[in-house]
Amino acid sequence: MQLLLRNPLSTLVALFAFMAIAWSAEGDGPERVRPSTGTIGKLREASTEVADTFGEYLDSGHDWLYRRLQHLFEDVDLTFASPDQAPILVPLSPLRIDFDTEFLHRKDGVQFAATPNFEATLRLPNLEQRFRIFVTSADLPETPGAPVDESNPVRVGVRFVPGSRIGVEFGVRASFSPSAFAALRWAPEFDAGALRVYPFIKTYVQSGLGVGTSGGVAFEHWSDRWIVRSASYANWVRNTAATDWSQSVIVGYAPAVIQERRYDRFSTGHDLACGIAARFSISGDRTSRTSLFEASVLMKRPLHGGWLFGYVEPVVQWNRDFGWHPDIGLRIGVDALFWGLASLPEEVATYCARSARGS
Repeated sequence: MQLLLRNPLSTLVALFAFMAIAWSAEGDGPERVRPSTGTIGKLREASTEVADTFGEYLDSGHDWLYRRLQHLFEDVDLTFASPDQAPILVPLSPLRIDFDTEFLHRKDGVQFAATPNFEATLRLPNLEQRFRIFVTSADLPETPGAPVDESNPVRVGVRFVPGSRIGVEFGVRASFSPSAFAALRWAPEFDAGALRVYPFIKTYVQSGLGVGTSGGVAFEHWSDRWIVRSASYANWVRNTAATDWSQSVIVGYAPAVIQERRYDRFSTGHDLACGIAARFSISGDRTSRTSLFEASVLMKRPLHGGWLFGYVEPVVQWNRDFGWHPDIGLRIGVDALFWGLASLPEEVATYCARSARGS
């Protein structure tokens, strides 16, 4: 343990390299859970069948909310259509809602935390053909960490994507003291044989915080549905000259993953749709100073259909502020994807069950 704390980055990188060599065979990889495509005009009308079971009530409520949101987005967008031209068909907008809880037993008692998170990309072509409106509870630097730790104010903004690897966004952070922000993000993807590399660099400015730069690089290797992933991250803020960093390694088995390239979810393994993954992470608040070591095992599976997922994650933490005492805890959470109609199996497929049958 002392050796790991003294030289955490080299230890975890060495572990990743060893596992990548051990699993050198390349397989088909996991299935990808993706949002439905199409336009709002092609949404199927609500079913007239009466729900009899609890699962049918869940699907009915999911589809009711999904339709209401999509038609609301359409009404807002068509308001801005040019009266001299035919309005552009409004595509579907994906929405993801998470609710995460954590119980952590420290020396002074049990600590409890609960956090809702959501992510929505609004596709409103008549409002602005070249921009994408987004609403998110993720922080601006995309700091890796457990979802329950992401108690951030809501950010609303506009994202301009001039190329597949570059994104520019600006907007406001809604809180008791609102602030404006702008960011430039570069996030390409590379394939090096059986190894996939995902670097990203983000330069941002936020009123009240100043200028900062965050970035990281993730290495991912799949052998059939077995995964090894290493993710490094750092965030520097000019006004405080502070640098936060983290390094994590994930080893596990995942029949399906949720296709969403947010770096914080990717580096913690919470992009899994189902499976089991062990995660080892170290973080610090200075270039060479460790503040937290964590080991956890994430177990995730569909709770209903292909849109509601749940996970359980036992965790052990060693925190510098608590004298490196081993604190044992448990995280529990659910992910709800409004990425299609639950009443249409071809839109919201049971990916994990289908993967298990094909194994």
